Amino acid sequence: MFFRRTRSIPEEYLQNIGAHDDLLRALFVMTQFDGRTVLDGVDLAIRRGEIFVILGPSGCGKTTLLHHMAGMLPPTMGSIQIDGKDIYGIPPAELDELRTHMGFSFQHGALLNSMSVLDNICLPLREATQLPEMLIRDIGRIKLDMVGLIHAQDLEPSDLSGGMRKRAAIARAIAMDPDLVFFDEPSAGLDPITAAEIDNLILKLKTVFGITMVVVTHDIPSAFTIADHMILLLDGQQLAKGSPEEILSSKDPRVVNFIGRTMPLADPAKVDILNYVAGVDSRLPEPRGANS
Repeated sequence: MFFRRTRSIPEEYLQNIGAHDDLLRALFVMTQFDGRTVLDGVDLAIRRGEIFVILGPSGCGKTTLLHHMAGMLPPTMGSIQIDGKDIYGIPPAELDELRTHMGFSFQHGALLNSMSVLDNICLPLREATQLPEMLIRDIGRIKLDMVGLIHAQDLEPSDLSGGMRKRAAIARAIAMDPDLVFFDEPSAGLDPITAAEIDNLILKLKTVFGITMVVVTHDIPSAFTIADHMILLLDGQQLAKGSPEEILSSKDPRVVNFIGRTMPLADPAKVDILNYVAGVDSRLPEPRGANS
């Protein structure tokens, strides 16, 4: 059961829908929790076969937007459309069927510790298909081989490194051969070499299988490595969207500061830690005997 939206979408956001080969669209998405606005008028379109990156600092609403698009959480206002259908306006059974064509790679893997790595990969196939067990396990092994983890099929998730858990989560996300895969911070917490391996794996999935992918990240090098198009969020609002080249050429100082990883010089909400420490030091009394 989903909450009914109380306001309609402005007419200008409904124009030109279907003008391109868009698989997924977010139309005027607004989200509030306990009166606090988390997303405010986000509007985007994702074409088939592309990698779309949702970029922004922590707490800007990236994962909330991802959950909206994956059919996990309805927005307060607006529409999420896949193949032209509002996914929160269709019958629950139709939404469940739609979810079988999606995959989701969670930030921390979300692997079940009570199962082997192979059984984790096979879980969606066992739950959503009537395939024979032998075939399910063969498919699971194929997916593990695709991400370079066939040697780890009998291990438990607790035996895996951080990078291996990320790859196992990707293998499970693609177990059902989905048309659309969502990634929540796939390179978070990884060293630069392992993060680059995850980026290469995502690019391979796009090149070889043509999977449409939506990636949430605050990792700037990763975003510009894998993205065909991206949106930059700040405080729940879309600050910029377009190709990586268009984002890089933006003259908006907030975009420039984020991409350049610099802090605005006159931001009253921030504290300059060096000046703060210097001020604290100047107020501290001198130790006894310091002048003796």
